[in-house]
Amino acid sequence: MTRVLPKPSGPYSVGCFDVSTKCGEDRCLFRLYYPTKTQDATSNENPLWLPCKEYANGFTSFVNIPSFSWLFGWFFSSSRIPVSWNGDLQMPKSVEKLPVVLFSHGLGGIRTTYSNVCTDLASYGALVASIEHSDKSASATYYLEEKVDLESGDSEKVVEKKWLPFHKVSGGEPAEHEYRNKQVRHRAAECCKTLDILQLLNEGKLETVEGNEKLHQFKNALDLEKCAVLGHSFGGGTAVAALSMDNRFKVGIGLDSWMYPLDKTMYTNINPVPFLFINTETFQWPSNVAKMRKLDSNTFNIEAQREIITLVGSCHHSQCDFPLLLRSHFFSKSIKISGTADPVGVAKLNNEIIRAFIGKHLRLEFGRDLESLIQENEDAIIRGSNLKLDESKIEESKEALRELKKNKL
Repeated sequence: MTRVLPKPSGPYSVGCFDVSTKCGEDRCLFRLYYPTKTQDATSNENPLWLPCKEYANGFTSFVNIPSFSWLFGWFFSSSRIPVSWNGDLQMPKSVEKLPVVLFSHGLGGIRTTYSNVCTDLASYGALVASIEHSDKSASATYYLEEKVDLESGDSEKVVEKKWLPFHKVSGGEPAEHEYRNKQVRHRAAECCKTLDILQLLNEGKLETVEGNEKLHQFKNALDLEKCAVLGHSFGGGTAVAALSMDNRFKVGIGLDSWMYPLDKTMYTNINPVPFLFINTETFQWPSNVAKMRKLDSNTFNIEAQREIITLVGSCHHSQCDFPLLLRSHFFSKSIKISGTADPVGVAKLNNEIIRAFIGKHLRLEFGRDLESLIQENEDAIIRGSNLKLDESKIEESKEALRELKKNKL
């Protein structure tokens, strides 16, 4: 049975294609989602949510739960995304150029794991690049390698995939933090590199390994002055790290962010731009939220909006596609990939908040007013965290960062 993600809520149909920039491990691989004039494809024409079987194998190996293994085989391998593959670009009437959003996946994710969030943004007129990281934090990923096909008889060059498996970290502290910090720096650098590639796309100069005749459509179509970065879990930490490396990102959002991989330098170097943490109710713990609070506006006396909100009845996977594809709320709750609230309602509210925050700070028309949205959903949104924190310790950590930054200057 074919399962399809919910259709995006915006006024535009969505197209997508993959970009692989070069052969070799230092490639950038991401999926582009964008508004398209192509009519909605039938479910059998929609691209697969898992692009090939290696990803299904990677997910089951990453989770290492027998019940999850057959779930992937039964449900997810035939699941599809409600978009048109390689559709024609349609420029929205509300903007002269497309605002740009970069998405960073979580630990064990891939470029399609958050397709609901990405397609929803694209359906309101954004170009969304969902990155598949090469730091071995993806459940599986690949790079392309060019080889000579000796069997062809004419030394024809062929391109084949070389797979990179998920790397499980062992050794305890401090080895784990050192490795995760190296990964988050690698991931943030890939975000910056992806922005460079989108600049080439906007200039009409991008060439990809596999080629794509549709790339010319995006020449002079992107507004790189209006660029957001967001991510889930490890990707939320990556979004913070990216904001400490590149001032082209004007706004950031972390979905249930994992702050452990970050270091003090990233906190002191983060650009003074708006950042919103959208947390779930069951994943967070006090020390992790305390690290988010280091980015409060008053830490370095900045004017940019910095806020934490928590979605009631949600869990860590509520911001992924898994509960939306399973459809059965009872079943998804029983295997702990959705919370007590209806997963479709949680996803809808999560997407509305993302659009509202990005729309506000990039001066776009596709988002509702964030304050009124929060007020209208006061039963479903907690301002701040649902955890009790020691405010005196948080203030001490802020003061330590102020002193560190002062000494650096």
